[in-house]
Amino acid sequence: ILVHGFNSSPEGQFIPSLAASLKDRGFDVVAPRLELKLGEDGELKLPEIVESLRSQVGPVTGEDVFVGHSLGAFIILQYLEAVEMTETPRAVVMVAAPWKVGNQALRRLFIVDLDADVLMWKAREYVVVHSKDDTMVPIDHARRLAESFRAKLVETDGCGHFMEAEYPILVDVIEDLKSRPFEFAPGHSLHD
Repeated sequence: ILVHGFNSSPEGQFIPSLAASLKDRGFDVVAPRLELKLGEDGELKLPEIVESLRSQVGPVTGEDVFVGHSLGAFIILQYLEAVEMTETPRAVVMVAAPWKVGNQALRRLFIVDLDADVLMWKAREYVVVHSKDDTMVPIDHARRLAESFRAKLVETDGCGHFMEAEYPILVDVIEDLKSRPFEFAPGHSLHD
């Protein structure tokens, strides 16, 4: 499930090429179209966005991998916190996600208003992918996210804010999730 960033669409940045690459590898891909922009009142209509994501994604399964670009990563977190699930998604991949922003209208998306302790259990694994040369969101944001979510941090170089059309590292990250069994399921190590 590929969630685009703020003021973007499923046709923006790397979403189309990542979707095509994953489909070529046998993945079912959903790239929802969300209204990730401020309304005329200067507010982000978060309940409507969460509902739109729910209606386009359908029921969450244990095989689902959510990939969110920039602020799209926090839409995923808001979604996971709000939606009722019968299964826990395989992973959430946060690409070039900020820890916080200065814009007051967007602040409610962020970790200060989310319960990180609860969200940790809303996906089986978290991965943060960030480029050291990102001038829009410094790498320190990624390190804080990785620490808060006990996420795997994948640091790249030369990818900026992931605004171009193609990033093979994202395919690699998702393939790694698919090929590697999840090792930290609650109770997994218990005999009974």
